[in-house]
Amino acid sequence: MERIQRALELAHVRRALDAESPLSGQSSLEERAMLRAAAHVAETTELPRLAIDRARLRARKVVFAEDSTAAARAYRMLRAQLLQRARSSGLSAIGIVSSASGEGKTLTAVNLALSLAADPNYSVTLVDLDLRRPAVATMLGITPPLGLETWVAEEHPVSSVLYGLEGIERLSVVPTLTPLAAASEALAGSKTRDLIEGLRAMDGRRLLVVDLPPALLSDHVLTAAPLLDAFILLVTEGKTLRDDVERVFELLGRDRIVGTVLNRSSDSEQRAY
Repeated sequence: MERIQRALELAHVRRALDAESPLSGQSSLEERAMLRAAAHVAETTELPRLAIDRARLRARKVVFAEDSTAAARAYRMLRAQLLQRARSSGLSAIGIVSSASGEGKTLTAVNLALSLAADPNYSVTLVDLDLRRPAVATMLGITPPLGLETWVAEEHPVSSVLYGLEGIERLSVVPTLTPLAAASEALAGSKTRDLIEGLRAMDGRRLLVVDLPPALLSDHVLTAAPLLDAFILLVTEGKTLRDDVERVFELLGRDRIVGTVLNRSSDSEQRAY
């Protein structure tokens, strides 16, 4: 856990150095190598593990790697597409976003993180950055002692809000437990940037799945967007407006939206996700 905190400290130093003085190519390479070495966390690192109730989660439409449902197959297809992008383009931080509330983005973030973690070549961290209406912990049915809102407001190591789940290898969770009043300021602050940079630096095969607020209801997604590589957009049949989808594409950039998920389709179950 100390290595995670050291990674955050080095990420902060690196950003300060980049802002204050240009580094030579060799110095920059050395600094990056030092950051990777200090930040590397072995897969055997013990995180506090939280119990989950698989039967209850399945009732909430959470999909596990061993499931054989149409939804599970659809998430495996989405996983394959994202991993192809990760290998070819180097993307590692993916935001899950919708245009409005109630479109299923948290469920999609959870299911995508579980599906990605089933690939033995990658580790995955699921981060709840919907600081105004956090829902990842509720969706998973977990009650960790501390959440991201505590880390933002107080001096705690990031390891204090990083948890594993019992029976799920290669997946960690950074939950937010209670709404943060100054969510915009928190997302724009250096601690959130340090968090994302530190998690990225943990190892070279780590993917971040970030649950974000609805894009059109606040400035939060635009504030967090520079920290992320790409986005998946949730669209709900019969609810999401075409104009709203166009506005999200304009706000985030079409080239940064690498996929869409159709929720509540009236088609057959085979085409529901």
